[in-house]
Amino acid sequence: MRLTFRTAAIALILLLLLAPLTTQASGPCPDDPELSKDCYPDTPPFYVVINRSFEDLDRTGSGCQPIILNHPDCEDCCGEDAECFAAEADLETRVCPMLAAEVAWEGPGQTEIVYQMCCDCLTSAEGVWKYRVRLLYENGTCPIDPDNPGCYEGLPPGTGIELPAPLIIGGLAAIGVVLLGGGLLVRRRTMRAA
Repeated sequence: MRLTFRTAAIALILLLLLAPLTTQASGPCPDDPELSKDCYPDTPPFYVVINRSFEDLDRTGSGCQPIILNHPDCEDCCGEDAECFAAEADLETRVCPMLAAEVAWEGPGQTEIVYQMCCDCLTSAEGVWKYRVRLLYENGTCPIDPDNPGCYEGLPPGTGIELPAPLIIGGLAAIGVVLLGGGLLVRRRTMRAA
């Protein structure tokens, strides 16, 4: 009886740990473990996600760890959304000067690339990644690249967003549930054979 109670308690804990995995997978523009394998670990170029529901300016800004701005109300990433204009202004006034200070500039006129990434939720709840290409100058400005003025669907090259802790914990919990079930099956067969 005690063994059954302990097993049920462990299974319940593991199932509770699976909840973040379900939440992460169902959110808009979920992280992509496949893309994360091929992300650029170094900067430049720089990557900035402008519309998540939290902020992290302490990341490296690489393709593996993009800087994240807190503007969740920005939904029309390529349109006339006032919230998205505010997010872009935040990028231009706070983030670009910070990124320019990190570059070892070699001469006047040199530029680096900043990929402005956005999860567009205007047409679907699942969201679609879109990005713009900006040029970063030594003075900290970062206008849209005139040679790439569009808003492109998908993620820019070298991008992979680092897996968040809930996804990792949920994956480990799923493995734990499978192992626990396998162990119970082996134990029952062993008890029957004896």
